[in-house]
Amino acid sequence: MGCENPSDTLVTIVTFIVRVYGPTWFNIKQKPSCKDGARHLFMMIKNSRYQTDELKAIVDPFIQHNSYFPHPENLLLSMMTDDPPHIRELALHRILKAREQPKRKGVRQFTMPPINFDCTDYTAMIDWTTVRVTEPPDTMSMSHDDLQEFIQEPTTPVVTFDRYPCHTQAVERCIKVVTEASQSVCGKNRRDSFIRTRLESRAKCQFSRQSGLQYVRVI
Repeated sequence: MGCENPSDTLVTIVTFIVRVYGPTWFNIKQKPSCKDGARHLFMMIKNSRYQTDELKAIVDPFIQHNSYFPHPENLLLSMMTDDPPHIRELALHRILKAREQPKRKGVRQFTMPPINFDCTDYTAMIDWTTVRVTEPPDTMSMSHDDLQEFIQEPTTPVVTFDRYPCHTQAVERCIKVVTEASQSVCGKNRRDSFIRTRLESRAKCQFSRQSGLQYVRVI
């Protein structure tokens, strides 16, 4: 959308898209593996620091609310596959130290740690001294020797664990639905109802189409 006399709000939104959202989207498309998720988030935080304190007060809570990749397990995956050998070695020591901790009973809770928005490297996005470091599930099947050999390779190692995506098309579809809800109704509760109704309707339509295809095949 373009206009001869754009408002300050439009300029602010477009600037954010060009400087933060757009580059982050392209980085994810180029490197969609879960091992790159922490680096993508760090670049998004770094690119967003141009904003005023007023805008940061709006944007930063949303980043913190979705801070899944600064979790120690995801950070260690990124550190294991980083280019500098000392970063990979640091990941090794932290994983081995996590293995020495006594295992807790029950379901392990995934708690998102506070983000250091002023960090200069993705490995410092969290305070490692205040969080409980647990081993990434993807490395639990690796022995100590294999893990040490994997991390201490002179060149960037090839990923040997499952390459789960850090972003999916389903997420983009949800973003589209949220945008449609914002354009159609006002208020938190109304947007929530709009989104739930739209998703349920689509699920029923998809089931009806699949059932119809099966019925035709039977006939």
